[in-house]
Amino acid sequence: MAGDRTPATDEDPSVLRQRLAVELAHAVVRAEKRLGRALDRAELARRLNVSPSSLYAYLNGTTLAGVGVFDELLVALGVGGPEAGRLSTLRDRAEAARRLRPAAARATVGTSGPPPSSRVPHQLPPSLRNFVGREPELRRLDGLLEPDSVAAVRPVVITTIEGTAGVGKTSLALHWARRVEEHFPDGQLHLNLRGFDSGVPMSPAEALHDLLQSLGVTPDAIPARVTAAAGLLRTVLAGRRVVVVLDNARSADQVRPLLPGGPGSLVIVTSRNRLDGLVVRDGAFRVTLDVLPRYAARALVEGQIGADRLADEPRAADELVDLCARLPLALSVAGARAALEPKGSIGLFVARLRQANARLGILELKDADVNLRSVFQGSYALLPPPVARLFRLLGCHPGPDLDATACAALLGEQAPPDELLDALTAAHLVRQHAPGRYVLHDLLRLYARELADDGPAAERATAVERLLRHYLSAARRADRRLEPWRRTPVEPTGTEPPVENHAAAMAWFEAELGTLQAVIALAARSEGLESYTWRLAQACAVYLRRSGRRFQRGLVHEIARDAAAKAGDRRAWASATRRLADALSRLDRSDEALSLLYEALRECRRLGDDDGARQVRLSLVRVYAARGDHRRALPQARLALAMAERTADPLPLADGLSALAQEQERSGDHAAALVHGRRAFDLYAELGHLDGQAAILLTTGRAEQSSGRHAAAIGTYERSLALDRAVGDRYREAHALDHLADAHAALGHDRDAYALRREALDVLRTLHHPDAARISAKLPDAPISQ
Repeated sequence: MAGDRTPATDEDPSVLRQRLAVELAHAVVRAEKRLGRALDRAELARRLNVSPSSLYAYLNGTTLAGVGVFDELLVALGVGGPEAGRLSTLRDRAEAARRLRPAAARATVGTSGPPPSSRVPHQLPPSLRNFVGREPELRRLDGLLEPDSVAAVRPVVITTIEGTAGVGKTSLALHWARRVEEHFPDGQLHLNLRGFDSGVPMSPAEALHDLLQSLGVTPDAIPARVTAAAGLLRTVLAGRRVVVVLDNARSADQVRPLLPGGPGSLVIVTSRNRLDGLVVRDGAFRVTLDVLPRYAARALVEGQIGADRLADEPRAADELVDLCARLPLALSVAGARAALEPKGSIGLFVARLRQANARLGILELKDADVNLRSVFQGSYALLPPPVARLFRLLGCHPGPDLDATACAALLGEQAPPDELLDALTAAHLVRQHAPGRYVLHDLLRLYARELADDGPAAERATAVERLLRHYLSAARRADRRLEPWRRTPVEPTGTEPPVENHAAAMAWFEAELGTLQAVIALAARSEGLESYTWRLAQACAVYLRRSGRRFQRGLVHEIARDAAAKAGDRRAWASATRRLADALSRLDRSDEALSLLYEALRECRRLGDDDGARQVRLSLVRVYAARGDHRRALPQARLALAMAERTADPLPLADGLSALAQEQERSGDHAAALVHGRRAFDLYAELGHLDGQAAILLTTGRAEQSSGRHAAAIGTYERSLALDRAVGDRYREAHALDHLADAHAALGHDRDAYALRREALDVLRTLHHPDAARISAKLPDAPISQ
């Protein structure tokens, strides 16, 4: 279409652009008349593969479209024949006039041959064929180039694209630079600053030399001093609209001499480091990349393996995405390797990749720039020794995330290493995903673990033990806040986070639950450190019970039981077995629970552990009661009370009285239940035992209600409910609400009963507890009218 274009060279470019804009406006009006509707600008922009803001700039004469885009625009508007040739020639005349007008106004500096301004570099490497995702980041970047954003009154636009190794910074930079290159008709420059290569990074002097040569300055005219060369670069770029991609920058100091000085140009800098200096001093717009969202990660793999093969093995494809931590480089390597496997074998490839010790090896390629270990090494090698040591020791931490106090424990220090963590965050080797909490993605964690395993064995072993000691001390301190009436032993390490009250303790357990589970598993497989397993499980028991974490509760006590058996500690084994049975009972696995409890009872007898046997009896009461077998529960309660009476400890006595009162109430002996229940309540009150008070109040409330004293029962249940909420026991809170509803219903308070029952149901559904079905069945088919 534009083959016969013969641009003029002596016209006013602004006049020509406005003439072109008027012509295009007429073409748009004619196109809308043919369509019978307004032209959808957003759809037209998508068709041309440009941003809406770029299309707006083309149509109003702010920016000239490139030759290819302009031709496609004419086709989309239905402009053809001689008219298309006339508009194409007008566009070329405007571009030629724009290029030559600044050249005539500037003196050429140190050139032989064409002046620098007449040389238009096009250095952008090809962007990725299957670029995926990053829609939010692209929208933010497009916002920089809204109409007038690169007008003559605006300074040079600088954006930094930062993130960890392999996260796709360069891909995004090149993709966006290609997307907006029509805004910058004077050229596109690209330079790899080699900030993280194994060799020496590019110096500012070398970078300036390359950029100036690309712009037409002869080598002998380039000053040796960096400041002079930087000034020359600003002079050559003055009045020009150029996009400059500076890839793999190590620091702001490496980049700053390469920045244009005048308005109209755009600089895109990519770095694994956080370039705070460019943001603070130079006004750079920061974009920080995380790993890809799941849909985009899957699309990236699909682009390499093929949609049909992924559809044949969808679960294997999803696991492949997870094992690669949604890191674009890892996904690309894994996709390339999986594509070579025979059809139907993605699952086999994933099975090999699943082995943590082999994963980084499988994701290795010979080319250093796509070799994960080499890429990670490029960042690790630049860390100062103290920072590198912390990163290496993070490989000893098994949890999903950690806080600064755990980092201090790994290092054997008491003060949180905030400066070291900030350095790792600035290098994008860790990410602060919540206030005070840090995370590494899975592949960086594997790399850190390799570094720790390959380092001194004593360093790793010492770090692991310090970590276990830290979490045990912190968990016991938090547990003491949950039950201050118990004498929980705490051996301070100096690294524990501050946990000042009950709410803070619940919040700490909530934040650390995933880590605590991982640390318990780590202790179980660490020879000589198994005792931390059951001690940690015990420290978590109250929180797990109160928060309704039934499955996690069973899991940690099962691990503790196995670890105690492995270590040969029979007393710990019996205690862990009892706790596991309690957890299984809450999971409606009462047959297994009973079998375990009788095993534990036999072991306690062999050991002469009377207190352990008493606690097993109390657990038997709970399991038999849950089964509705009160004929067997009542004798166990009497035995537990008799054993408690032989001690001088008021807590076992209160527990025994509470268990007996509970079974007496359920057996219909309400008067005896009230007597024993009130005695138990008084003992619990003297101890400050809120948990025990709440539980026995439920029992006495049931006894009062069964005796026809519904109003008294309501008061008792309300006291129990208040205590349940104070200690955070969600399961018992639901049952207190249900009992309150029963008492209100007995008095004819149907609306109150309905509201309380709905509240109980909501709590149980939040806990995913099977008792929700029983509560739901008690609700009427329609809400009680108000």
